[in-house]
This record gives sequence, structure tokens and C-alpha cells, in this order.
Amino acid sequence: MLTANEIKGLKPKTKPYYVWDSNGERGTGTLGIQVTPKGSKRFVFRFFIDGKAQFIQLGQFPEISLISARAKKKELGSILIQGINPKESLEATRKATEHEKREEARKGSIEQLFNAYTAQMAKDAKRTHKAVLSALEKEVYPHIEKTVKAKDVTSHDLMIVLAAMIKRGAVTQSNRVRSYIIAAFNYGLKHDHDPANFIDEAKFGLTLNPAAAIPKQKDGERVGEHYLTLIEVKQLLADVGNEYERFKMGDTIRNLISFCFYTGGQRPYELVASQWSSVDWEQKTLLIPADISKNKRPHLIPLTESALATLERQFEARTDNPFIFPHRLNTSEHIRPDSLSQAITRYRENTPTIRPFVPRDIRRTCKTLMGEAGISKAIRDRLQNHALSDVSSKHYDRYEYLPEKRRALEAWERKLNNSTISSTVINIFGNY
Repeated sequence: MLTANEIKGLKPKTKPYYVWDSNGERGTGTLGIQVTPKGSKRFVFRFFIDGKAQFIQLGQFPEISLISARAKKKELGSILIQGINPKESLEATRKATEHEKREEARKGSIEQLFNAYTAQMAKDAKRTHKAVLSALEKEVYPHIEKTVKAKDVTSHDLMIVLAAMIKRGAVTQSNRVRSYIIAAFNYGLKHDHDPANFIDEAKFGLTLNPAAAIPKQKDGERVGEHYLTLIEVKQLLADVGNEYERFKMGDTIRNLISFCFYTGGQRPYELVASQWSSVDWEQKTLLIPADISKNKRPHLIPLTESALATLERQFEARTDNPFIFPHRLNTSEHIRPDSLSQAITRYRENTPTIRPFVPRDIRRTCKTLMGEAGISKAIRDRLQNHALSDVSSKHYDRYEYLPEKRRALEAWERKLNNSTISSTVINIFGNY
């Protein structure tokens, strides 16, 4: 048998030659060392298929040791003795390894995951898709490189993201971002098995959701309770009806705030996304179509005289923009919903007599004060287009309740406009 010293002592000749390492095992191939005319020495494995010698190069000596070469020879010999061509086996292994590397390279990054998830939200007509992507980009990428494979993101990585938010006092927002991350990774878990993504789509290779075990911060989830008093609402409506410079509100925002109240606390987005084509001046209604309605059902809103007066002010200032509440600069878009938040913030800063509130509180204020006016909860729910879960409402009841809703909004209008209105509860809808 060959020794390492013998290999070192082999001298080059004018032609390449082989020296064989005999082991006495028949049918398992032979380990040899090839010596070239330039003096290099290379381990080879020789075996016979149908009487023809075939060679597999194992590596240069001494980069690969004699012990390692014998181990490799033994491995190839065990394949040969099973009746398998070792060269074909090695080629199959090489191809499988290359395929695995290609598949690994195709694994999507966390950026691709977030983009794919929010793109699916957009396809599903989820109007928050831009806000969700913006929040994920803002909070996650400072701590996790966007190029990191989604499958390599750990729970610890995500805890760092959320901990940074909690540390700066954004506890409630940390819960929101946590829910976005969980939803994105849940989407990724299903993505690879969706036939719609089978061709030319990056795969994520996820086996678990790294955010699933991270708990929600309970102290950041408080059910909203704040609502304005009737006196505060009347002051707000009076203020937005006057062009006080200190509020720094444009006419469109003033009219939007007024319209929110006189329509009974509709969702601001649904109002700003509505177009003039949805207004029926003769029937005095505004139709919120299903594609912008939160519960994906059309919603017909009766318009009181005060609501119509607000629309008329908007109509007088209309441009070619199809939206009722148009963007100031872009003639094909509506105003941004956050413009309302910014305007209310400026108003609060200049009006200390009104307690702090946010746009969402307008909806709660209307719901609460309309209840005090004797309007039944069932009608209030329908006025605000809540998703009713009972079987009758969900599957069968397609009645619009327009007369009932109109009477309710007229009673609400009187409550807003008449400072001397009786506080006696008038249940104009009986026990409905």
C-alpha cells in the first residue's frame, strides 16, 4: 500500500504515469496517484464499467491527504458495489446541489415579503395597504436589513423592532406593527403553496411565523372611550363655519368636518373617496359604493338640509376633479385622510376649551349623542354602516331603511342646530 512518503518521493517522467494503492477488495475500484511530467500529483479513482476503465479525479496531493483520498475512494467504492456508476452518481449530486443553491438564491427577502403581502392587500381592495407598507418600512428596516431572507428572520430580530417602538412610547403602534408582521409572515407561509404563484415567483421557504410567539402589549390596547359633548360639537361646528386664520384650515377640510357630523359620523375615508356622481340631488342621498365601503356593501346616506348646504359649498368651488373633497394639487385624487388629522391637531392646539380628540372620535361622538337623542342602536348601526352579523341582515335583508335613517338624521340635525332643543328622549323609532 502507498504511504505519504512514497508519494512525496515519486519523480516526474516524460509521460504521465500512475501508481496504484492496492487494498485487495475486488469490485470496489482502485485508488491511484497520477504523476505528470511537470511533477504535480493527483489522486484518482479508477473503476471499470463493461470492461472499460473510467476515472474520477479526487484532488491534488498534498492539498488532499492520503487518508482523505482513501476515505473518498471507499465512499465511491460502496456506490460502485451497488451497481451504480459513481460518475453518474456524482453528477446527479452536483446537479441537485446546484438546484438547491438556485432555489436558496430565489428565496425572497423580507422586503419582497412585505411588498408581496401589501400587493395582495391592494388586490383584495384593502385600502390600508399603503399605510401598512409604510409602517413596516419605517419600523422594521432600521433594525433588519431589507435584503435579509424572510426565512432567516428570527423572533429575536422582531422583538428588537417592537422593543424600540415600546421604548419610545409607541406602545399601541407596536401592537399594530406586530399584527402587520404576523399577517405578512402568514401570507408568506401560504404563498409557496399557492398555484397562482407557481411560475416566475420568488419563494420564501418559510416553515414557521417568527412573530407568532411575540405577545401583544395589553396596556397599549384600550378601547376608545372619548367623545365630545354636545356643547363641544356645537363650538367645533361654529368654528369650522368661520374662517379663523388661527385654525389654518382650508375650505375643503372645514366642509369635510361639518359633513362628517351632519351625516351621522360616517367614516372619513368613505366620504373623501366619494365622487360627485354618487350624489343624487333630487333624492337627497349620497351612495357609498361597495368598492370604498369598509364592509364591501353599498351604503345609502340620506342628506339633511345642513349636509346638502355643505355639499353645495363644495360644489360651488368644484374643478374638473371628480371627487367631492378633491386634492388641492392633484386633479385626479381626493384629499389624503391624514389631512383631516393634521387639521384637527392644529385646531386642538388653538382651542383649549375643547378637550383633545382625533378624527375617530367624531364617529364615536355621533353614535353616542344620537343615542342620547333617542335614536335606536339598530338605526345608528345602519346609519354608520356597521357590518351586521345576524343571519337575516347578512344574507337576506336588503332593505335600505332610508326613511328611518332620514328621520334619524333630521332629529340629529335639530340637536346640532337648535341650542334650546329639549333633552327629553324622543324614541322616534319605537322599539325597533
